[in-house]
Amino acid sequence: MHLGLERGKTELLSHDNERGSAAEKAIRILWKVIPEARDIQHVGSTAIESIDAKPIVDIAVSLDDVQSVTSHIDELAEYGIFYRGIDVPEQILFIIGEGNIRTHHIHIVKWHGKAWDNYMIFRDYLNSHPDKAAEYEKLKKQLAASFPDNRRAYTEGKAGFIEKIIAEAREHF
Repeated sequence: MHLGLERGKTELLSHDNERGSAAEKAIRILWKVIPEARDIQHVGSTAIESIDAKPIVDIAVSLDDVQSVTSHIDELAEYGIFYRGIDVPEQILFIIGEGNIRTHHIHIVKWHGKAWDNYMIFRDYLNSHPDKAAEYEKLKKQLAASFPDNRRAYTEGKAGFIEKIIAEAREHF
């Protein structure tokens, strides 16, 4: 299993079930350190069973009060989980990795807030609709080829498709 990618780089690798095992290991630690979490889930492309993905595991941790996670910063750091601050509005980011290599992105979000719901519905919809997952993978490959050293452009290039899929999924769930 290859896990980890240099910050800012974009590279897609074939689906690897070992990334799910890496997610489960991190989730066990997160439950130990953040017992007040409402739920902790493996999300993102490595949680979609049939597609290539960046070798970075995304995990969403839902809390009633997102800011309460800051009381765990020191203990999380003891496990190699490092605070990075507000990632996007209403989310706090932690990472696992060494130096400039990131292996995990841990997104702290509001329980049943928009971000939590979007993470769940996107993952579940693509796992239950392989044709849509293949469409997403094709877009990701095009963007990765165009922006191998610009993860921001890669991410922005996916945004419209992700929004479309979430809207479509809400009609079906």
